[in-house]
Amino acid sequence: MPERKLKDELELFYSYLRQNGLKKTHQKDLILETFLNTEGHLSVEDVYALVKRRDKRIGIVTVFRTLKSLTACGIAKEITLGDGLTRFEHSYHHPHHHHIVCTECNKTIEFVSPELERIQLEIVGKYGFLPIHHRLQIYGACEDCREHRTVTELSKHDTERVFARDAVKMALYMEKREIEFYRAAAARNLDPLGKETLETIVREGGEHLSELEEELQGIYRQDKSMEKAPMFLHFDPCELERLMPGLGEFERDAVLRMDARQALDMASALSQRAANFFKEYAEKFLETKGKRVFQRFAEEEMRHHDLIRRRREAAVQVS
Repeated sequence: MPERKLKDELELFYSYLRQNGLKKTHQKDLILETFLNTEGHLSVEDVYALVKRRDKRIGIVTVFRTLKSLTACGIAKEITLGDGLTRFEHSYHHPHHHHIVCTECNKTIEFVSPELERIQLEIVGKYGFLPIHHRLQIYGACEDCREHRTVTELSKHDTERVFARDAVKMALYMEKREIEFYRAAAARNLDPLGKETLETIVREGGEHLSELEEELQGIYRQDKSMEKAPMFLHFDPCELERLMPGLGEFERDAVLRMDARQALDMASALSQRAANFFKEYAEKFLETKGKRVFQRFAEEEMRHHDLIRRRREAAVQVS
């Protein structure tokens, strides 16, 4: 675990202890460190077994009380997965998510879906409710169990890292889609200057695409298991497709003839829409690495919008 992250959570934990008149001890520090360095859904017994390896003097009651304190201060969250056990999972700087649980082998898959969150808010709003918190657990039989195969145990991953990976993938999808759009527009455009303008935007998009691809590869280099980690963030590609403008308004008799100014206006509008979309999308999540990816992509789209706007103004002055 990065030292900075552990330091932040230690400060949060110590603040909670001070406010509630509780003592800071080596045993509590060890339990916190063990919990933060272990992925998955951990029962009291799981954490107890791990800390006993390092300090045999720690009792299970101390583990239980410390985990309850970690829950109270927001570092951990209690969950139940249908087997009667209370478990604890990481909460601080981890995205709110839901679980799919196999009732036969207890395999658990974590996922987040902003579209699902939107539907839930819409439904409770119709009944006049102000939601405080919610939890969705979906129970069923996994594919391995249904096909009577040897159950494949899922690797335990840090949901914050997986969320960041999926956020980069979503930004990559958007960047690729924009490049495809501009490339297709340039190929069809019969206006020479407009065509050249669109090709320039394609090249700029390619540079940004390379940066995003390198960022994704950096995530994989840091943790090879991220390449095979199940999808965590489920987003609707149609939302991104709706950001794309139509070329029909620039066509005359099924022929595309878009001059440089029109091309710049179109690109400026698309960058503005993409920036607004990702800025609003980031607001759906708590402070996480993934959220920061969305915020940064929104800022980059806004910078591209400003660059295109300046080109548009320069083109007007020249004419």
